[in-house]
Amino acid sequence: MSTSLRFATARKTSRCNLVKGWFDGGEIRVYTADKPADSDTAITTQTLLVTFEIPGTSGTVSNGIFTGASIAAAMIAATGTPVWARIVDSADATIGDVDVGITGSGNFIELDNLSLAEGAYCSVTSFGLTEG
Repeated sequence: MSTSLRFATARKTSRCNLVKGWFDGGEIRVYTADKPADSDTAITTQTLLVTFEIPGTSGTVSNGIFTGASIAAAMIAATGTPVWARIVDSADATIGDVDVGITGSGNFIELDNLSLAEGAYCSVTSFGLTEG
């Protein structure tokens, strides 16, 4: 018995458009370890390193793939190593938690630097989603 469901491209695209709508005008909040058990778990001991504002039009969707728009660099609020991010919508409601890595890592959020120093600037080099 198979437990997987492979969606048709039209359904993948529809789901990506829904998620894109959630991203529009939201924020990416990057933290140190440890990632909470799930996206409904409150942030406690993690340090907020940097917050990126997602543009009102967060990106584009084509054939079940969301490609994030360019995001402005942001000033780093605390020194540390980024591990994960919580993405919130424009009403500050949690969308979900994602892994963060260096450019080319394949993580949901890719940054230009993983040695963040307070007062410097950091850039998102890529964020995207491919529906399965």
